[in-house]
Amino acid sequence: MPDISFARFLPGGRLLPFVSFLVFVLAFPLASGASSLSDRLGISLFDAREKAPEIRAPDLSGRILHLSDYRGKVVLLNFWATWCDPCKKEIPSLIALQKKLAGRPFVVVSVALDRQIAHISPFVRKFGIDYPVLEGRKGKVDARYFGLGLPQSYVILPDGTLVGRVVGGRDWSSAGFVDYFRSLAGRNSGGGTTGSARGNL
Repeated sequence: MPDISFARFLPGGRLLPFVSFLVFVLAFPLASGASSLSDRLGISLFDAREKAPEIRAPDLSGRILHLSDYRGKVVLLNFWATWCDPCKKEIPSLIALQKKLAGRPFVVVSVALDRQIAHISPFVRKFGIDYPVLEGRKGKVDARYFGLGLPQSYVILPDGTLVGRVVGGRDWSSAGFVDYFRSLAGRNSGGGTTGSARGNL
């Protein structure tokens, strides 16, 4: 499926939530049996080894970035909005996670889905967000990412393979998540195989 402008998938149509959810579920089937580690962390694994759909959007400085720019790193892709209370609650833990994994091939990449673009920059400054923030409404975000509410996060391997998703807020700086991402980043640094990492999630 080609990239589709985010503006076409904002709330407004009565069928939007159902259609978006249906498209996503059909596109990314979940594994029938998640590992105990994934269960404990609340990560729903994808059955098919699909590449993460591309995202093209400006950051807060106006520079156009692509999700594929972060190939070579484990990516935690986080969708959020300034009006979303669970999103606000988990942001400090995302900042802490990024700091705890500094120096490793890991990055948090967030996509703000606000209609009011002007709200994003002041919010980012207020919360001290230091990981990349993309303005989703100004860019192109594949429709398959939509339909499950906010916040919504995806685990992506360095080669761009989708591992799984997390719906709802989490304490990302907890020991379990830090160890999980440290392990993924360690397995995939220096050209490690993604297959072995995927098999041990």
